Formats: sequence, structure tokens, C-alpha cells
Amino acid sequence: MEQLCVGSCGGGQQDMASFLPGAFGPGAEPVQSEPFALALQAHRSCAERCISEGITVSVDDGAEKAVDTLQRCGVVQILRGYDLAALDQFQKAFDQLKSREKAYQKLLDTKQLHDGRHQVYLPFTKPFSSRKTLGVSDLVLEVLHSYFLASGGSFGIDHVSVLTSSSGSANQSLHPDVHYFKGLSVSVHTALQDVPLSMGPTYFCPCSGESLAREDWPASAAIKMTILKRRDCLASPFAPPFTARGTVTIYDGAMFHKGLENGSGRDRPVLKLEVAAEEFAERRNYIQLASVAAKKQVRRFREAMGPPHFGEVRRQDL
Repeated sequence: MEQLCVGSCGGGQQDMASFLPGAFGPGAEPVQSEPFALALQAHRSCAERCISEGITVSVDDGAEKAVDTLQRCGVVQILRGYDLAALDQFQKAFDQLKSREKAYQKLLDTKQLHDGRHQVYLPFTKPFSSRKTLGVSDLVLEVLHSYFLASGGSFGIDHVSVLTSSSGSANQSLHPDVHYFKGLSVSVHTALQDVPLSMGPTYFCPCSGESLAREDWPASAAIKMTILKRRDCLASPFAPPFTARGTVTIYDGAMFHKGLENGSGRDRPVLKLEVAAEEFAERRNYIQLASVAAKKQVRRFREAMGPPHFGEVRRQDL
């Protein structure tokens, strides 16, 4: 791990063992390195601001506040982001899918997740073939449009599933969904039921995936590798004490996060949509271990909701 970080950070010109006290081995003494010290302070200040100001917005706040929060913190929660009456219809359709045991089993994935999590890929059939059914309201679409502008503006669906953290599932380890830079992959999670802290919500390290330009990569990589080594955030973490049904959580896949232990006695399902910049979905190849049936449905979604703008003509007023 240390060698990977050293090789990634400044072409090996920086000593990552001295970037932070104790980062790579016990008793490591800090050596002053102004660029990295400034980056660490900026990281901590960013996270503290996100926690103090909050990462939750209302649909009434509009897209601008949601985009600003997502850009600064790497995560934003939109209260009432999914209409509850429409969510009832989604749940009814998903329950019908579960009742078709053979079709359900073909779309079930227990390989790509761990610690008591599993997912079911959605079929490209009504009502799931509508972007709003997938959690992409006009507001969420506007947020995605604005966010992906920094990485070229082109984006489309990667895959969509219902992810379940089973009752009794353990804490995950901190991880990003994707490596490299932010702005390549974004998750849009809709809470299918109320999620108290006991159900194990997602725990985030705000601002931990902030690198967007190549010149920022050395400091960003050092921060990320130190998080991996310490298995905890380097700054203020965020875990929502309560997430209401219909809340839409949007986060950048480069940010460190983990699912917490679910000790509630109930399963925690979320509608999990992942969106990717340009052709990143193909390069990432998340579905490589998925079943043949699941891959077929994902390809149909990508054909209908792919780049440049989630399968839609960009509205002039966005």
C-alpha cells in the first residue's frame, strides 16, 4: 500500500511515511512538507464546514444549493427527493418482481457485495424504464447535469439495482467505489423506507475524493492512502442519524464511505442508481461478475439512458 502511494504521489519524490504522523508505520515522525500540510488542513476545514453547515437540502432549495454541497462535500441528501406516492408504485412493482422467483433469481447478485449485502438488478421494463422511477427527478437531473460539467458534461447510466443490507450485516471497511479522480462516477441512492441509525446507514468521509486535476493528485492520493491505512476518516465523518423514506442521497464514487452495521432486526433496502461520465461505465466494467440476465438488462438501460445527457436532449434552461 505504501509503495502504491509513493509511486502515485509526485513520482516518488515525496516521502509518504512522513506525510502524516503514524501514517505508514508506528512512531513515524512528521516532516514539514508545506504542500501536503496545506492540503491536509484544507481537507479538514472542508469536512468541518460540511458537518457544521449540513449536507441536507430540501427540494424547495433548488438545484444550486444541492450542486454546491455535492461539489464541496462529495455528498448531498435531498429531502423528499422522490415523491412518496410514486415510491409506493415503485415498491409495488418491485414486490411483483420478487414474486416472480425465477426472474428474480436471475437478476440477484451476491458476488459483488460483501458483509451481508446483496443486490437485485432491475429489468428494463415498465415502470423501471423511466428515469423518474429510478430516482432521477427533474431536480436530480439538473444536479447531475451541473456536477458532470466539470468532467466534460457527458454522463449516462452505469447500472441500477435494489441494494439490501440484511439484518445483522456487519460494518463494511472504508472504501471508494472508484479510484482516480472525482466526477467519474456518482451514486444516487433513494431510501425505500425510513432508516434510523440502528439500520446501519452509509457513513461518509466528506471531502475525501476532492482531487479533480492531475496537479492535485499527489496530496489527494496521500490523504486517501492514509485513510486506508488508518481505516477511518482523517477529518469529521458524517453518518445521518435518520434518513426519511424518499430521501435521495447523491455522492461521488471517489469519496470514502462504508455501510454501517445493521442491528435493527430489519433489512435496509435502497434504490441504487450509479451514473458515469462519458464512457467510464464501460471502462469500469462494474457488471463483469453479474449474471448474463443482469448484463442484458444493464445494456438495455445504457442504450436508453446513456451519454451525453442520460439519454435526453439537454434542456436549454438547465
